Amino acid sequence: MKYLECPPISELDLRLHSGIIVGDYKVNGRVEIYSCKLAPSEKRLANSLDKQLAVELGGSQSVGSLEDSPLGGSFGNPFNPGHSSLSPASASPLGSVTDSATRKLLINLILTLNNTFSDYDFRDLKPEDFIREGSLDLVQNSINSKLSRGEDSSNVEFYQRLWSSLDDEMSLKECEIYSYVNDMDDDALSVGKIWSVNYFLYNKKLKKLAFLACWIKTFAPSSSLCAIATLVYVWTLDALFCRPGVGQEDSDEGMESDDEGVWAMDTQD
Repeated sequence: MKYLECPPISELDLRLHSGIIVGDYKVNGRVEIYSCKLAPSEKRLANSLDKQLAVELGGSQSVGSLEDSPLGGSFGNPFNPGHSSLSPASASPLGSVTDSATRKLLINLILTLNNTFSDYDFRDLKPEDFIREGSLDLVQNSINSKLSRGEDSSNVEFYQRLWSSLDDEMSLKECEIYSYVNDMDDDALSVGKIWSVNYFLYNKKLKKLAFLACWIKTFAPSSSLCAIATLVYVWTLDALFCRPGVGQEDSDEGMESDDEGVWAMDTQD
């Protein structure tokens, strides 16, 4: 996957790297855009991961590589062509793992993390480590609330510019949105952080994927135990009430097949 240079996005990324003061704490983050065209080494890794998934599902004899197999149907089961219903083991938050489009999506998410956080290797992640978000509005509200609190409107201009720039590059209404469900107790992206969110905005038509993350790692000098306790309380409420069940039933939408194979889109210029 190739990092795409975009000056407006790069400026926003630099601002997030530097940190944004929100009340008594500082929010850091990053925003990057990648092309979904894979490098040769990434194609080898993609096929290796695909075969590994097939073995784990007990169907390695029935699944071809991502390069030479067409996208599977939403209701068919390539591991067992004579059986139309999916087994519980094949279901996932991203869709049916027996569907090559779902496996390709998982691999794109893994490769994005590998490129974004090059010091880590995310190849062991599973579909259960991700979820599909219910709507763009929910994601925007989640990020906006992390960049402003109460009557503090000092960062409104920043997040308005963030969404405007992303829309210019990604056509947000055409994007599928996923998030990485990190383990705050044992996770490479959570070490030393009080909280973190990691979103993927995937535009299949444009063959581009944007990664947007925010986290709190350090507090502003004026922070206090009271501020920390309040923050933890607010984020607990946010987790419980601000993001309802995430439309898993829609997870297969927008993944229809063409006849050129699952990696055909990545080999075009």
